[in-house]
Amino acid sequence: MDDSPPNRYRLDTASSATVNLPDGRTLGYAQYGLLTGLAVFYLHGLPGSRLEGALFDAPAITPLARIISIDRPGYGLSSPQPNRTILDHAKDVDYLAKHLNLDSYAVLGISGGGPYALACAAALPADKLKAVLIICGLGPPEIGKKGMDWWHWIGFTIGFRFFPGACRWLFSRETLGRLDLTDQERFDRFQQEWSKARSKAHPKDVAALDDPDLMRWLVRNYREAHQQGLNVGFVPDGKLITTDFGFQIKDIRSDLPIHLWYGKHDTHAPQSHGEGIAARLGPNARLRIENETHGSLTWNCRVRALEDLLEAM
Repeated sequence: MDDSPPNRYRLDTASSATVNLPDGRTLGYAQYGLLTGLAVFYLHGLPGSRLEGALFDAPAITPLARIISIDRPGYGLSSPQPNRTILDHAKDVDYLAKHLNLDSYAVLGISGGGPYALACAAALPADKLKAVLIICGLGPPEIGKKGMDWWHWIGFTIGFRFFPGACRWLFSRETLGRLDLTDQERFDRFQQEWSKARSKAHPKDVAALDDPDLMRWLVRNYREAHQQGLNVGFVPDGKLITTDFGFQIKDIRSDLPIHLWYGKHDTHAPQSHGEGIAARLGPNARLRIENETHGSLTWNCRVRALEDLLEAM
């Protein structure tokens, strides 16, 4: 992969840094986009890493904001945090905001980062947190699983909660989870698998998955996500977001703008989750349903969604 022409999505770690937290842990993060722009904390998916922030960096798009993308515990450069809660990550975000001397900021959570964005909405200081954006984010377990495909339904009902070892093993055998292979080998295998599956894929996903630049970025992101092992990042993360969040969405302050973007054809974090979150938030929620899938919503709508977030700040 290193011999390929320059990628539209950054694959490097030049913008990465760490900060030491009060409890002795290390928190990894990377900064992308317009570094003099409005600050937006990016909370990655399940699995994921701080490298996801490259979606909002040049030359992927024209940068609109200062994207501060954080590794959750056990991912990338961040230390594991045994027995953590979803609300604990909001404390990490708060500490990093103080470390960076930010007067105000927003939070953007994608997919598995959605629960953590809600936690930030519930816990971060009202004078600092100005707006929240959730793109295809998972909601709390009580919303249900209507619209999920069978694979995600099993994983988010019984898989992570009762069979975490099986989840770890299954994912470690998928191409993107095969860290015994080089990045080039995983890229080649993924391309071969996609060529066989392409005819059955949703048309919205074809353009994205046909893009070799995006595939190289995904391969790199997954390696960073799992460099400490699936047992310390991915598996605990999955269990956390499928159990009680530790707070009620309805108690989030009513003056905080929260924008929710969901895909009509999303079978991972379906439309029903956006509707369920919006119903619990009340009038401060801004729900949009786009004609997209889980993946295509991010690739196709990230600029418009970010523009809405910045306007709300």
